[in-house]
Amino acid sequence: MKKFTEEQYRAIAKAGDNAANEVFGLIDSRVDFEELLRMEAPDQDNVFYPDFNLQNQEIMAIANPATREEAKEKYVEKEKKYYWISKNHLPNGKFRVLVKSSESYPIEIFYPSTKPCTPFTESEVREACFNPDMFEREEVE
Repeated sequence: MKKFTEEQYRAIAKAGDNAANEVFGLIDSRVDFEELLRMEAPDQDNVFYPDFNLQNQEIMAIANPATREEAKEKYVEKEKKYYWISKNHLPNGKFRVLVKSSESYPIEIFYPSTKPCTPFTESEVREACFNPDMFEREEVE
């Protein structure tokens, strides 16, 4: 069974929350959930939803707030964490690295070595408005 990505999980959960609001907290046959899901996360590369009917139970388990956390453990691929270090170092030899802010978001600092890095997923880096392509990444074990 192919697992969902974190991005797909968030889209399914958001569509589930939208569907639940439309019918008083329930998702039932009156809701075209597949259409809500496609509106929430359009399939630009024909990759997002290979066949809604084949993964309907998994999708609905994620969509339902009562079963969402358990379904996430079963059906969502865990994102890998990486250390993020700039591809280019500054003329003074310092590196641009990502570390955790006081609010737990990635922020950049300039440091003479790569030691103070904090591991983040690619989604976390993108959400903090950093371009992952500007960094070398080293997988955390």
